[in-house]
Amino acid sequence: MSNPFLDPPSAPGAGARTPGDTAPCIVCRGRAHAKLFDKQGYDFLRCRDCGLVRLDPIPDERALAEVYERSYDGGAYAGWAAQEEIRLAHARTRVGLVRSHAPEGPWLDVGCSSGAFLEAASAQGIDIDGIDVSRVAVETCHARGLSAFHAAAEAFDPPRPYAYITGFDVLEHVVDPAALLDRLRRWLVPGGRIAVTVPDIGSIHARLMGRRWYYYAPPLHVTYFNRRTITQLLENHGFAPISVAAAPKIMTIDYITRQFAYFNPTLHRAATALTRLVPAALRRRELPISTGEILAVASA
Repeated sequence: MSNPFLDPPSAPGAGARTPGDTAPCIVCRGRAHAKLFDKQGYDFLRCRDCGLVRLDPIPDERALAEVYERSYDGGAYAGWAAQEEIRLAHARTRVGLVRSHAPEGPWLDVGCSSGAFLEAASAQGIDIDGIDVSRVAVETCHARGLSAFHAAAEAFDPPRPYAYITGFDVLEHVVDPAALLDRLRRWLVPGGRIAVTVPDIGSIHARLMGRRWYYYAPPLHVTYFNRRTITQLLENHGFAPISVAAAPKIMTIDYITRQFAYFNPTLHRAATALTRLVPAALRRRELPISTGEILAVASA
């Protein structure tokens, strides 16, 4: 069976879009797109020139902000926010992954959620602030004694320049990731760096699962990268890539199973049945899991 990521259409026709009929690609400015599939009322379009995938139509920013707020109040991210030990273990792993690339100076975590990464970094003596669009998440940060600001990036006025900006699982969420990168570069000191993670549509997970891949989650995820397109986007906006590599997550089997309920109900039913056969201690063990994400570090 043909896989749209391995065998994209080569000429306009069924499931394809011709040049000029949609907004230009944010990476290569190409206008020719192919429709890969539709899911939950959105088409998934693949740029014929560079391979970037995005939703069509692009979600409204205000509506998207409301979706994010609900996601922390019993929605898709509520389960993650409630898993304190897992989040902190994952955050400590991320600090270890990115710290070797960090210049001297303060950090900013964009999309800081409820503050696990802020806490893990602070525990290692790092001077760090956070920003998030979710009021619930930022209030949680404040309750934990962490420095965080409730604001969208386009409305944020940084209190100081930063040497290092992290953005984990952020670029795929925003309506205009190119504009966000431009803003992040202006917030950096000369020679500052950024570290971002994004789902990788070139990963084996995405290729095998197709439209059922858990990261194909409209409208929460708007844009979908591979290693080449995230590298090109960074270069287009004044960054020099330093490293692009796989980025594991720290999870438990129980957590993964619960998350399938939001992102892939079919897999959730199958996983729930299978995990009943797994001992409880093993289901709760923290494991580094490859989920098909990449970590890109770049210098301004």
